[in-house]
Amino acid sequence: MKITKILFGILLAAIIAGCGSDDATPGGSETSPDYTNINANTGGERYAYRIEMPRLNDDDYFLSRTTTVNGEENITYSISFNSERQHSRWVAFTFNESNRAKNVGRSDNFQADPDFLGEYTMTKQQINGNGYQRGHLVASYDRVYSREANEQTFYMSNMSPQIGRFNTGLWNDLEYKINEKGSGWGCNPNFADTLYVVKGGTIAEGQYTSKGTCPTVPKYYFMALLRLKGNNYYGIAFWMEHKSSLPGTVMDYAITIDDLEERTGIDFFCNLKDNLENAVESTIDKKTWNLY
Repeated sequence: MKITKILFGILLAAIIAGCGSDDATPGGSETSPDYTNINANTGGERYAYRIEMPRLNDDDYFLSRTTTVNGEENITYSISFNSERQHSRWVAFTFNESNRAKNVGRSDNFQADPDFLGEYTMTKQQINGNGYQRGHLVASYDRVYSREANEQTFYMSNMSPQIGRFNTGLWNDLEYKINEKGSGWGCNPNFADTLYVVKGGTIAEGQYTSKGTCPTVPKYYFMALLRLKGNNYYGIAFWMEHKSSLPGTVMDYAITIDDLEERTGIDFFCNLKDNLENAVESTIDKKTWNLY
């Protein structure tokens, strides 16, 4: 449903890339003249050209959730959901000036997703009844700029069946580095003008198991991050096996985005210009992420 005129889509993505917004901010260095991008999203999906979006998958249902704050539209997060697996492939969102504020507390109102219509998601009973916790992918504390945005993180399509000690262990430590309930990487304007985030649990063949009535329990969880500060981008990714106990610290699970793409088959940050994408996805500057 997303394959249209490819050349038109590539041209459109290149045009958008010059506008300096989240829809495609020029990057690496703002002075770079190269706008070549052969793997940008194509088709008519609204918001598909934003920088945080991976390459869309034709087997998934793509949706962006929005809120209106002070008369302005904010994207809470976007999701690529696979109805066969009853689980998302990824969720994507940003932290920036318009959505990093902490204005509300945690909702705790787990609920069926009202936007998926006929698309089927796992229920609370499926997840909890098989011994797992309802693990947020977009964490509740990632979206505390408005009550509506926080409630959207409690839709069951944003949940993944997670082992309790994993959900509260190193994975939680990594999430805390991003939001830290108001002072983490994404919430700190001195660290990032915009932090682009893609998170998920694996649903590719061989990368999930099933248990009882849970059709999909990811074997791994991942995160890809892109930091924009001034005119420069920096990339990093994380890959964690889904088990009760993981040794070490968060920094021990840092990998390049290129490596994460090899492991997941997902093309992250595909709307970046190719020269920039190649640069930020092939290296990690641990100093800029305070991982020493």
